[in-house]
Amino acid sequence: MKAGGLLLALALAGCAELRQAPPAGPPVDLVQAGQGRGDQGRDAITAAAAAFADRGRGLAGQPEAAARAVAQLEFATEELRRNPRFAPIPDGVRREMLLARTEARDALGIAEAAPSEQVVGALLAAARALPAGMAAAAARARPAPLFRPGGERSVARLAEIGPLPQASIATALLGRQLERLDAESSWVGALPDETGGSRITTFGLGGNQGLGY
Repeated sequence: MKAGGLLLALALAGCAELRQAPPAGPPVDLVQAGQGRGDQGRDAITAAAAAFADRGRGLAGQPEAAARAVAQLEFATEELRRNPRFAPIPDGVRREMLLARTEARDALGIAEAAPSEQVVGALLAAARALPAGMAAAAARARPAPLFRPGGERSVARLAEIGPLPQASIATALLGRQLERLDAESSWVGALPDETGGSRITTFGLGGNQGLGY
């Protein structure tokens, strides 16, 4: 391809990329109102660490809290993969979070290959319905084969989630990593901003680029 044709192809590809919709933001109720700093990614990590403390024993008999905590764990695990702001998090901590997600999915009968976004949405839908006494809506939010066995029985599993030691370990490790990065100002190239997204700073190039969730 001649140079002129190559430049035109690159320009068209760039235009197509600009027309694409930005990545979907985090669910507005991932963390309950009034909790956290308004930064959904970090607030989800902090809330999950608190929920799964002591092997998650505080979630026993609390189906709404269990649904929200597992949604936070799912979201945080996916954020480590896709969001550049979390690039400084060590690979070992990322592996611990993946193991925690597997543990939580096994406990609730969530399909191994289910997309995290779909799992988060279903769990939060159940969490919204349960306090309102909308048992049927909560059951519909947990369909088979995404959840096993699905429906009412899968809702019941939220109250029977049981100890989750790996989730407790992983979320605590991740929370401590965030504290360390804050203390050491080690968010190299990925700095939290006031909008709850992130600002990717290009050091040495005299500019920066905004990047939200």
